[in-house]
Amino acid sequence: MDTNAASVPARSSKLLVEHARKSFRQDSGAEISAIADLSFSVKSGEYVAIVGPTGAGKSVLLDCLLGLKFLDAGQIRVDGLPVENFVREKKGHITRIFQEDRLLPWLSATDNAAFGLQIQGVSQADRRKQAVRWLDAVGLSAFKDALPRELSGGMRQRVNIARAFAPNPELVLLDEAFSALDDVTASRLRQDFKALAQSQQTTFLIVTHSIDEAIFLANRILVFGAPARLMAEIAVPPLAWEDRVASDRIKDEVRSLIVAGARPG
Repeated sequence: MDTNAASVPARSSKLLVEHARKSFRQDSGAEISAIADLSFSVKSGEYVAIVGPTGAGKSVLLDCLLGLKFLDAGQIRVDGLPVENFVREKKGHITRIFQEDRLLPWLSATDNAAFGLQIQGVSQADRRKQAVRWLDAVGLSAFKDALPRELSGGMRQRVNIARAFAPNPELVLLDEAFSALDDVTASRLRQDFKALAQSQQTTFLIVTHSIDEAIFLANRILVFGAPARLMAEIAVPPLAWEDRVASDRIKDEVRSLIVAGARPG
């Protein structure tokens, strides 16, 4: 197992975060740090999980990766480009799967799955064809015309996954993607998601509170402190989730790091 909180990000990486800082000012005037001197890298095709205590700035980081928020200092680069340039020049090449499905209630499963392609300017016929292909892939062949209210929570999240994959993204961000589902549905969806992910040449950044999920989905786990700073990188051996001794060792180490990195309170 490789644990190293001081590694230097490789400049040839798909995603590079260097000395990132982000703070917010509260109504009281107090300044709260969300990201504090954060540096890490992700190689192309790698599956990296981020875990950490509440207040570790994980979702703030994902907002910055999508150009929805901007750093106060430091940089984020994707394929060597500042992330703002990448998002602007390559629309839809970074997608996000949220905890909530965030489907548009007036659109069918097909039109929801095609939404990112619409933003990319793909023709209606082509985007519907691509959306249907991904709905088939996530097991919703019989529900292409269903509205969100006609689908179960797990099925809505499958549409969300299809929507994330349909634009052929280069980087997929999972933001607690399975945490709102019951255990059985979440487990089944994780397995199906992993099978789909492995068929794509895509890079995944997975934010989760579940250490078991991190071990199952990721090649490497980044443990954040609060505010966001890299405390450790933990390599996940192949099939570690099937090896109770290996997985328990990883879980014990991650838990101790999360406790150590919690914001004083």
